Amino acid sequence: MAKASKYVSKQPDENGVIAWTDEENQIWSELVARQLACIEGKACDEYLAGLEKINLPKDRIPQLSELNEALAKETGWQVAPVPALIDFDEFFRLLANKQFPVATFIRSREEFDYLQEPDIFHEIFGHCAMLTNPAFAEFTHKYGQLGYAAEKKDRVYLARLYWFTVEFGLMQTEQGLRIYGGGVLSSPGETQYVYSDKPEINPLNVLDVLRTPYRIDIMQPVYYTINSINDLFEISKMDIMSQVEQAKELGLFEPKFPPKEKLAS
Repeated sequence: MAKASKYVSKQPDENGVIAWTDEENQIWSELVARQLACIEGKACDEYLAGLEKINLPKDRIPQLSELNEALAKETGWQVAPVPALIDFDEFFRLLANKQFPVATFIRSREEFDYLQEPDIFHEIFGHCAMLTNPAFAEFTHKYGQLGYAAEKKDRVYLARLYWFTVEFGLMQTEQGLRIYGGGVLSSPGETQYVYSDKPEINPLNVLDVLRTPYRIDIMQPVYYTINSINDLFEISKMDIMSQVEQAKELGLFEPKFPPKEKLAS
């Protein structure tokens, strides 16, 4: 999380307003239009209801104050402007205080299809709608509290729980497989990939998730499903840190992906 980014977040003015350029608003508009078409019939109902609640603009990047008004009304959450990349300590501190970090920059046209660091499109389109859901919001809050109190070596395990739920979580519904994870919802490639026969899709078991390695720069070889968004609320009430201890004793599963190639020095 601490590696450098070529992007620089925009600073809000004294009224909390960020001045976006016409080109940046245009990129947002194109990203939203493409992804709304892509997730049709694939996003979970809670996410779609959340998009309506935050009243997501399609023609311009929303101001954070607009999102804060909607989130405060639904779950008491807020969004907080942050630099392109923040460390784990700040990330957990924000979540523990019901503040979702939003990097205030948008990707360039050159990286329109994919960029590694989370931009404002990923954070808002991918995550903010779900934060209007009380069960999801409570899970994220509890996760932040756990992470903020945890030791560094335990945070690595907790990161996997976040990765396979908030970022890449899927849900089995009566209508079929649906997406609630922001990393999938904001990615056209990953949205399609989930419905191919390539990834392994397993029911979520917290201990299994804590033991599953992942890479951020590839399509996920494995996903975990919940049966209802309330499953996350139930997980938030579990003694997750005792599961972390168990995971440490049992060790990690064998990765289902090749090791990352080292760059020649």
